[in-house]
Amino acid sequence: MNRRSTPQLVLCSLVPLLLVAACASRPTPTQPPTPVNAATAAPPTATTAPTATPIPTPTLDPSIDPLTGQTVADAAALQHRPILVRYGNDRIARPPSGLGSADMVFEELAEGGFITRITGAYLSTLPETVGPIRSARPVVIDLMQQLDAALVYAGASIGTTQLLDQQPYPQYAHVGRGGDLFFRSPAKPAPHNLYLGLPALRERMIADKADKPVELRGLAFAAGAPTGSPAGKIYIAYPGEAPVAYAYEPTAGVYQRYVEGVPYTDALTGKQLAPANVIIVYAEHKNSSIVEDTLGNVALLINLVGKGRVQVFRDGVMVEGSWQRDQPAQLMRYVAADGADIALRPGQSWVQIVPTDYQIKVE
Repeated sequence: MNRRSTPQLVLCSLVPLLLVAACASRPTPTQPPTPVNAATAAPPTATTAPTATPIPTPTLDPSIDPLTGQTVADAAALQHRPILVRYGNDRIARPPSGLGSADMVFEELAEGGFITRITGAYLSTLPETVGPIRSARPVVIDLMQQLDAALVYAGASIGTTQLLDQQPYPQYAHVGRGGDLFFRSPAKPAPHNLYLGLPALRERMIADKADKPVELRGLAFAAGAPTGSPAGKIYIAYPGEAPVAYAYEPTAGVYQRYVEGVPYTDALTGKQLAPANVIIVYAEHKNSSIVEDTLGNVALLINLVGKGRVQVFRDGVMVEGSWQRDQPAQLMRYVAADGADIALRPGQSWVQIVPTDYQIKVE
């Protein structure tokens, strides 16, 4: 992990997010969202108009995980399709199982101003247990397209289901395809107790002829610490039960994660989750007219194509720059002011998606 290497690049595609899914009702928000007609509304405008940016074409090392920049013991583990797993993040759902093994983790706001949802992306390591698994949201469509990935989830609203049905990517839910692979844990109440084993799912994907090698390009990695502003602590004011903080731990060179002031651990290991990189992506959020729960909360639309502000945290420093995606079939790039790619530290990355007006506190 601490080896010095020539930057590696990985490219996939994120797509503008459309309609969200929710399975549980939420407390009434202080300021209910104002619905707009998603069928007639124009797509959200990117933070800044996209500009065509040349994408470097590096020589790929088949033994290096393109999502972490780390060498794997068995290069054959990378010759598969990534798997996306939707996690619940309600207080009662914690701690999650298996997130410590994810190559990348994405977190976005859910409707109603109450909680966030999390998506773990798995390629090089497949935990025996992942969960609790919850419903799909708009971001999953975007993530499937950027990673050419399969999706594991626990249902969706009618609107999101219709969108998922249009996608060519493998999808596995507890009611439907692959339902026999899911199981309930007596340790937590429903719906926060649905789990699955990823090795068994990989075997099912192979049997379904739904697995394949995927070429992933776009992310840059380098062992050497970049020049940036000191950043020992990060505070992200997600609402309700979801405020997040990270504290830099210099010995391991990682950011220890806290939620509601409590260490955020992996139930499989008992260890605190601590990514090598924290990436804060500022993107436009707007409401749709798709009702997602019994309180009338509506799906969020998040625009992740174009250009916008990004903050990359690694090695105790923050690098300001911009995220760039000129077209849906690209993985989001992180670019410094001089136009160079911001190299990530080899290891796990957490991508925190926030509205453009969020105030992130850094110490």
